[in-house]
Amino acid sequence: LVFLRPPSWDALVERLTGRGTESQAVINHRLEVARLELAAESNFDVSIVSDTVERAGAELLSLAAQSE
Repeated sequence: LVFLRPPSWDALVERLTGRGTESQAVINHRLEVARLELAAESNFDVSIVSDTVERAGAELLSLAAQSE
């Protein structure tokens, strides 16, 4: 199982608020859910930091190639 995590809590907040596509209520709900999800990270086999799409994607592809 692979867990994709934000680089930091602040980065997650910035991503959600910076888009300007959701209301504050929706953002607050998503952050509540994110807290629960982040608390479950230890239940996963591998964690990948989603800092850039390119790097995180390459790491995920590398993991997939190892499992073949």
